[in-house]
Amino acid sequence: MQGIFDTHCHLMSEEYKDEETALILEDAKFSGVKWFNNVGYDIESSKKAIQAANEFDFVYATIGIHPTDVARYGAEDLKDLDKLLNNSKVIAVGEIGLDYYHKHVSHDLQKEWFIKQLHLAKKHDLPVAIHCRDAYEECLHILKTEKITKGLMHCYSGDVETAKKFLDLGFYISFSGTVTFKNANQLREVAKMVPLDKILVETDAPYLTPDPYRGQKNYPKYIAYTVAQIAKIKDIPVSEMIRITTKNALKVFNIKE
Repeated sequence: MQGIFDTHCHLMSEEYKDEETALILEDAKFSGVKWFNNVGYDIESSKKAIQAANEFDFVYATIGIHPTDVARYGAEDLKDLDKLLNNSKVIAVGEIGLDYYHKHVSHDLQKEWFIKQLHLAKKHDLPVAIHCRDAYEECLHILKTEKITKGLMHCYSGDVETAKKFLDLGFYISFSGTVTFKNANQLREVAKMVPLDKILVETDAPYLTPDPYRGQKNYPKYIAYTVAQIAKIKDIPVSEMIRITTKNALKVFNIKE
């Protein structure tokens, strides 16, 4: 069965604490979503991501420590993450990277943890899901230095020229609901440029809700609006965009149908 792959959502988020994960998934499947990548951002959420992936078919886990959370952790936590990466439903290391927009964690500490987690990805032969904000050049430099070629830029928000540099590394570019925003002309230019075989779609649910629901809580079911927007930009049928983006996701995460 053809279906959409939401390559980045947070089903364990506190935003959903009063909602049944099974119902969120059922709603999404009703809207055409078949696969879900449930992404951790610290040790606790990573464990919950794996738990949900083990419980539900077509739900997978990506685990790691977000750059704004790294100050809370130490060497033992890195060992725990290393062990968690052995789970067969874990398909990537993430979301990891650099975030220079938020000022409470030093750049040096972020870079240290970014590199350590890239080493774990290489050790386990897994792709990486990169969070990058206001740090694209430094992020590129580290990925090149560490010779990382398998991964995706989660919720890409940079310009066309920077996107080309990530594509040159072999990375995929993932688009969230932000591509539907009225003021997202630069991002739509990026989507226009990215080759079809390098495009992914995501919700980042419960965040970044696409128009027409912008400002409300996001759900995986709303990914249909992002797919439709990119299909419009690329001037191809929505069904073809679903086929292409799902094929790309299965490839980058090494999932057999």
